[in-house]
Amino acid sequence: MAQPTTLEDIDDDIVHRLGQVLWSWECCASCYDRSEQRRISPVTVSACQKSHRLGRFLQFYTTIVSDYTDGTLVSSRAEFFRLAFPQRDNQPPPNAIDLHNATTLAVRVLITIESSALHQLSYRLERGGFRLHWNDEVAFSRYLQDLFPIENHPILSYGDNELFLDMKSELRAAKLKKRLWLSFRAAHDIRNHLYFDRKANVLEIFHHTAFLKEQLRATKDNGDFFSPVCDGALPRQLVLEALDSIQGMLFPLSEPKSKRLLQSLVRSCSFDPDIVNFEYSSIQRLGEDNIRYVYLADRLSDLYNEVRNPTPRGWIERQMERKSSARYMMMATLIGIVFAVLLGIAALALSEFQTWIGYQAWQHPVEPPSA
Repeated sequence: MAQPTTLEDIDDDIVHRLGQVLWSWECCASCYDRSEQRRISPVTVSACQKSHRLGRFLQFYTTIVSDYTDGTLVSSRAEFFRLAFPQRDNQPPPNAIDLHNATTLAVRVLITIESSALHQLSYRLERGGFRLHWNDEVAFSRYLQDLFPIENHPILSYGDNELFLDMKSELRAAKLKKRLWLSFRAAHDIRNHLYFDRKANVLEIFHHTAFLKEQLRATKDNGDFFSPVCDGALPRQLVLEALDSIQGMLFPLSEPKSKRLLQSLVRSCSFDPDIVNFEYSSIQRLGEDNIRYVYLADRLSDLYNEVRNPTPRGWIERQMERKSSARYMMMATLIGIVFAVLLGIAALALSEFQTWIGYQAWQHPVEPPSA
């Protein structure tokens, strides 16, 4: 396993190249194309002004690239291979394992998704991650649609209404932490965002908000809400939901208590420091201030149901339904029975004591004093 890479070890040239490839960054005169030793034409917007915001994502990128190894099952994505590795005369075809690994790595950098479910650790499969393998002859846009199906929720999918606001209020991270005693874990795969591990009592948060914001900037002027743009970005609606679920629902930055909790996760759980920075004008279109949920509605609904009906944790709770009328009725009945038994025991003890006193008085009568 490769050692984690520090932010100081990341080459600026990698940052600029990555930004150009993923989000079409424009570079200033100070940016270099080191492979060809030439300056890039100066433009108005500098990639240097953007790169500092992506420190945590770039650390993630460098780590997975340095951890790139062979050893997975021979497989390929035919169209990607034909485009990325065109056959030339007198050259042997590329190794299928290398092609598979290269595809998996490229997808993970592009949209933070590990596209191969082959030879994954069992605990990852049990958690519900890595459910869909990108097969040959499947278009990338179709693969994303299969990964993120659209589901309509009667409340969360219909925007700003009273019930929606009530649900948002119940899903504050501070309330979840207090009521459910859950903890939060940084997720690097966007599919694991809002995944609630009931066994460990942990909620996973996709914390790379700087990456999400770059996705929104790249799709601000083109593409619809639900389709990937040129097969090179996550659906805009999904990215909006992910960002809003963090900064607008779980950790509303307008609330000091929520912001302090988020800052503590940055310090203690290695969350992206950008997660506490709110941006609107540079990333959102007009009318995107009220986000409705169609991709993440099921997970938010599942979390809300956990708040209303928490999973039993102790032995007694596992025998009864917690936070339900049946539980309280059973609890009241149990308390009544215990109280009656204790009262009966006390009455029996008192009766026995009185009987003993009477017996002692009969056995040892007190003679009246003589005159």
